[in-house]
Amino acid sequence: MRDSMDRRKGKKIRACEEEAKRLLTDLPTGVVIEILSWLPLKSVFNCRCVCKTWLQIISDPHFAKLHLSRSAISILIHGRDPLVERRYLRLYQIVKALDSGFIRIEEMVFGPRLNLPEYSPMISLVNSCNGLVCLHEFYERDLLYVCNPVLGEFITIKVPEEDNRDGIAFCFGFSAKTNQYKVLQTFCVNGEEPKAEVYTIGTGSWRSLGNAPISIVDQGWCFDAYLHGAFHWVTYSDDGNSKDQIVCFDFEKDMFGEVPFFRFPCGRARVTTLKLGVIEDCLSVCGYPDHGSNHFEIWVMKDYGVKESWTMQFRIKHEGFHGYGAFCDWFYPLILLKNGRMLMSYGDDLVVCYNNKKKRSRATEIFCTVDGDSIGSFDTVAYTPCFISLKDVAKGEQISR
Repeated sequence: MRDSMDRRKGKKIRACEEEAKRLLTDLPTGVVIEILSWLPLKSVFNCRCVCKTWLQIISDPHFAKLHLSRSAISILIHGRDPLVERRYLRLYQIVKALDSGFIRIEEMVFGPRLNLPEYSPMISLVNSCNGLVCLHEFYERDLLYVCNPVLGEFITIKVPEEDNRDGIAFCFGFSAKTNQYKVLQTFCVNGEEPKAEVYTIGTGSWRSLGNAPISIVDQGWCFDAYLHGAFHWVTYSDDGNSKDQIVCFDFEKDMFGEVPFFRFPCGRARVTTLKLGVIEDCLSVCGYPDHGSNHFEIWVMKDYGVKESWTMQFRIKHEGFHGYGAFCDWFYPLILLKNGRMLMSYGDDLVVCYNNKKKRSRATEIFCTVDGDSIGSFDTVAYTPCFISLKDVAKGEQISR
């Protein structure tokens, strides 16, 4: 009797599901696009399997751009150690930020489809732009990879090896005017002034820009400083102190420039370290005073390009997280959440959630991989996942999956 009731109940549920599916697939295309563009990444993945029509919609470049504009910012991690972690990119989406201070996250792992070498101890994250990611391999071969980890697509760019180049560094960006992605390379030859070359994806070749005012290699650590069509970095002097100067490269004009800055106040005589980033579409600077100060400050440029718009948004007590084997003892802002909370990278091996109201930080479930006696570390960047296909933006390149 119970089995019969369960069967009838199961049939009714399946019938309801089929009816709901039919109603959804019968909606006008414009309505379907609007609904799907607001869905989170995993849900869109599932929707690709509903029917051929939805798969075509999600694969359309117009939908990809619309979804990118509405996609929630996530955290992308590229592991440095153990070696096997260097083949993977891990995406952490914030499902819900609880009032208790904890956050719920979903993890997605993108791996061997990128076709990275099985043993390559020198693969680093360059930066991300519009949902695409640039990686640099520099051990036995010198290659760049531009990939969409969500779709498992990538292209390979060979780095020029002539002229005895050293101090090589890269940044990745986009020109909205020409709808082209580009990679900037700066380098030195025999200790002379730095030079620059740009690779426009789709052309298959590097183009010389002549002498560069400053090398990207002087930026220190910075993955998340692409904003308004330009990549930004801080310059440092020979003694390791910041010059309180922000340099940028405009991918629209293929030109170097400078963003107006100020002497970082921080309450001490000198700021030794400045870390650039982007918080809510504003250029941000995280400053660390010298002499072991017990706090650091985060300033944002409210009106891009206007020196007077720099505003201190956070002054945070510096507290270490013991037991995580931090690679270095500093914080770096990633994502600003609601209710005055912010996700920050700590020491290259842990993501913490800072509560500005309670003035304290709490460790999250995002931390480095530990393999036996090997303590890992990672590159961390705020990242917006997307469905932009390299087939639509990298025409002329060999695209691998």
